Amino acid sequence: MIRQHYEDDLAELSREIMKMGLRVEEAMNKAVESLKNKNVELAQEVIDDDDIIDQMEKDLCDKGALIIAREQPVAGDLRHLISAIKIITDIERIGDHAVHIAKATIKMADEEYIKPLVDIPRMAEMGCSMLSRAVAAYVEKDPKAAVDVAASDEILDNTHKQVVRELLTYMMEDPHKIEGAMSLMYISRFLERTGDHVRNICEWVVFADTGEHESL
Repeated sequence: MIRQHYEDDLAELSREIMKMGLRVEEAMNKAVESLKNKNVELAQEVIDDDDIIDQMEKDLCDKGALIIAREQPVAGDLRHLISAIKIITDIERIGDHAVHIAKATIKMADEEYIKPLVDIPRMAEMGCSMLSRAVAAYVEKDPKAAVDVAASDEILDNTHKQVVRELLTYMMEDPHKIEGAMSLMYISRFLERTGDHVRNICEWVVFADTGEHESL
């Protein structure tokens, strides 16, 4: 009976982590949508809703710590709970990047973008897909899937480098475009950092299985 109660707690924690991941994906999608359409109201919604994500992080970390204190798990169970707490924090950081993009949208609302937004929405889509797959790998205790997700971060990194090179060209050709190029460069960087946080999540999934914290 005691073990069943513990298993129920773990299952509930996993469900809540999935909900948090979905909310952060939604925030990122809204942030980039607001950027594409210069939708200041939608951008402000992302900023305002970040309090919910922050509260979810606190509540879920507290829940994980309470399970550890109450059940005193060992070995794989303990690693799984430690990983959960670390993963929750990385998910929250991705939410912060969505807020950064939303704030940039508001700042740039009256400006003409120096180039069409093609790569940035693609990076956001890729990052959200990686997040979804990484959280699923944690819930399903699938380290192989986590390794595969982490490997795909290279595509996001390379896309960011491509965006930076292109924006630097714009800046060199026309100094009047420097400010607009820098704003887009920062946004691309926020999305590249999203991939880094997903890779961290994947490393914790592997740790939960093996006890080794490897750099993926």
